[in-house]
Amino acid sequence: MTRRTVYFPGGPASYLALGREPEAGKTAAPLLLLHGFAGDLLTWQLNMPVLGADRRVLAVDLPGHGQSTLDVGDGRVAGFAPWLLRFLDAVGLDRMHVAGHSMGGYVGMELARLAPERVASLTLIASAGLGPDFDLGFLRRVTAVSSEEEGTDCAARLFAGPCWLVDRIGAVLHAQAADPARRAALERITEQSFAVAAERFPPVDWSAFPMPVQAVWGAQDRIIPLPSPHMLPHGAPLHVFDKAGHLPHSEAAGPTTTVLRDFLNLCDAS
Repeated sequence: MTRRTVYFPGGPASYLALGREPEAGKTAAPLLLLHGFAGDLLTWQLNMPVLGADRRVLAVDLPGHGQSTLDVGDGRVAGFAPWLLRFLDAVGLDRMHVAGHSMGGYVGMELARLAPERVASLTLIASAGLGPDFDLGFLRRVTAVSSEEEGTDCAARLFAGPCWLVDRIGAVLHAQAADPARRAALERITEQSFAVAAERFPPVDWSAFPMPVQAVWGAQDRIIPLPSPHMLPHGAPLHVFDKAGHLPHSEAAGPTTTVLRDFLNLCDAS
């Protein structure tokens, strides 16, 4: 697993790369992983080793996050989709599976809407972008964390139970809020994307998404509750893990990784 940086108009973009091209005669499209709000590419550290065993896997820091550009434009999530296309061109990815967590799912939907021919499948993990029902107050609190203790309290809310990642995430949240430029970027995203969505969010027109779609959720998610069936494409699988909160890919890493790997293999074979 190697961390790299690629430069392009609107960049730079920091990303992790793992895996290799499939063997001759086998089809395994690459996988692009998109993290959630106030997170970074390391949110996928428990999933990438398994997912990269038989395909190329990339996890990227989205604008305003990690080591990528802090320029988030007008703060609208829809604007991250053309940025991702430039990133994909820069790293030579033409068509790939996309899996996104929370805000990353929202970004993945916008990417699939903008360039459906480049998205082989879409996995939404505790995803934003499906409707107005989410904890906007929590997002605002995350951008304004004033101490490591408050950061830890915010991080604990992401999980269903005790987790070794809580203290680490809490420290990161505090460090981000203490950086004026990073805090400003996160605040702009919150107000221009999520505050607007909380007021009004039209139903998703799934006819614009020709690729297979699945959803993964934690039953004890306190940030974005389980979606109603009508909010997902007809027939789309919804996998729910009972002992997980808003980070099922961390709290239920093994089962989530298995569900994702099996879905990708099925899509590749069809």
